[in-house]
Amino acid sequence: MPEKHTITQITVTPVETYFGAPGEGRVVGRNSKSENYGHNQREWLVQITTDSGLTGVTNARPAINRGSLTQLHGLLGQLIGRDIFEFYRVNGGRVVGVNARWEDLLRENGYIDFALFDLMGRALDVPSYALLGDRVRDCVEAYDSSLYFQDLVHPEPGAEAVSREAAQAVEKDWRALKLKLGRPGRWFEPQAGVARDIEVVNSVRDAVGPDIKILVDANNGYDGKLDLLETFVRETAGASMFWMEEMVTENVGDYRKLREWRDRWSPDTMIVDGEGHRGRNTIYWQLMEEKLLDGIQPDMLDMGFWPFHRLAADIEESGFDTMICPHNYNAAAIGLRGDIQFGAVTERFVIAEDSTLSFDLYRMQGYEFENGCYRVPDSPGLGVEIDQQLYSRVYKQHESIVR
Repeated sequence: MPEKHTITQITVTPVETYFGAPGEGRVVGRNSKSENYGHNQREWLVQITTDSGLTGVTNARPAINRGSLTQLHGLLGQLIGRDIFEFYRVNGGRVVGVNARWEDLLRENGYIDFALFDLMGRALDVPSYALLGDRVRDCVEAYDSSLYFQDLVHPEPGAEAVSREAAQAVEKDWRALKLKLGRPGRWFEPQAGVARDIEVVNSVRDAVGPDIKILVDANNGYDGKLDLLETFVRETAGASMFWMEEMVTENVGDYRKLREWRDRWSPDTMIVDGEGHRGRNTIYWQLMEEKLLDGIQPDMLDMGFWPFHRLAADIEESGFDTMICPHNYNAAAIGLRGDIQFGAVTERFVIAEDSTLSFDLYRMQGYEFENGCYRVPDSPGLGVEIDQQLYSRVYKQHESIVR
């Protein structure tokens, strides 16, 4: 049995983050259904400390999105006084199962799982990924997912506003970019919307060259507009898209048509979906059975390490070809590092999502970014450290303590 490490303190602190470099003032625009994301987001830093001096971190944004800070305190308060190895069964340095007492809590609050894997890794002096298996890659490819409707942020240049930012991302060493599409959904007249979507994809391809991966995500903006979706797939075939995501709301009939058009005009493009995946009794499992889903995308922070690991095993055991492509937009710094840790040990992992938010609070040595990939560090746990001087000066005044 591992040495005991009892949880004695938990704090929750809002951390403001900004798109792009500090002071750049970059605004991320709309998607097919929402207003501008703006220039900043908020991460809810949770620090869980033990009587042995270990601290594990996570981002509780999924819980805040669903409820209040008071409710979050109630959930986290259940961890006080518990040993960090009480939640999972660990054998030979590997997590082999979940303690039934905590199964429901961890399944419904996967962000807690991040802090526990961080703590267990630190206690055993191994990276978090080693709790799941042997490393299968030394670096994890990532994509810039912040290219929204920049043509509506800067309407005068139109589609060029998107291709300009895409070229700037490539200059910063990104080798994969995700473009938000679905303009027929809300913000444009349908024919004008699909025309702009096509123009954006093709102009970005012209701007970044043939070797950069282009991923597209319509946030279901082609619902009820399958004729326009067919036009889009046909007219962007020359752009050789890496994947198409959430082109329509998940249903077998529409996905069969999408697969047919993909196979006809863009056969190397993946069809991906599944941010809301919650097990076998969902449309996503049916889509996998029908060979209509090339990649599945549950949110990494919302789902957690162990449930995601079990999902990958279930897919493998079922004989599906579906790959793993975790969603991670609002999970920002901590979520991305968990994504990288998971990708290090998961054979069918494809690529990590990076919303390119900048942070001054975290120190993440070993996660060097080069040529579109993040290096997988060997440091214990998640390898995320807090700048304590900065925290005390700027952030501590906003923290709340879980009792």
